[in-house]
Amino acid sequence: MSLGMSGDTTLHDLRWGQTYDTGDGEEFVWVFLISGAAPPSHFIDGYAGTSSERQPPMYFRLGGGSVKGVSRPGSIVWSRVYVMNGKLHCDLGVGEAVALPAAETKRRWKLTTPEWPIMHAVLKGVSRNQMMARHKANHIQVVYAPYEAKAHQACRIKAAALAELGVEVHFCGDVAGINAAPVLEHAAQPA
Repeated sequence: MSLGMSGDTTLHDLRWGQTYDTGDGEEFVWVFLISGAAPPSHFIDGYAGTSSERQPPMYFRLGGGSVKGVSRPGSIVWSRVYVMNGKLHCDLGVGEAVALPAAETKRRWKLTTPEWPIMHAVLKGVSRNQMMARHKANHIQVVYAPYEAKAHQACRIKAAALAELGVEVHFCGDVAGINAAPVLEHAAQPA
């Protein structure tokens, strides 16, 4: 919030993806879903674009609903925290939530869990194979930035804060003009 950004974040499940023509050409567009809720500020039309559906018994035997919607287009910072060799690590990078046609959104929801919030995400400079090669955590945390340059700034600041806390930080893809793919850049750790 000290960067003038919303403090709203979403923790999604990294589910699957496919190549799709987003208007900027063919891009690999991930399906991010979450079995809980996402903040309405992340949805197209905010609260007006929000609904709630009964949770599938397969996941929640007692039922209940969650806040569901389609994530709005915009610049994002993403991160995944995991344990490797007895130490906390974090992969992070920038990307974009993209708008897909309603029919494509419905198809993607139908192939996964239509009761859950969805984000169509393109991760800048990170291919599907690179992301899955480092698939140490199913969850991916997302925060919106007002524009791409601010996403790069926020990503660097988040990396510095995590490194200061002793987390091994790894930049993935294109971050602040640095193309870290396919080799991932390792953030400097505090002395």
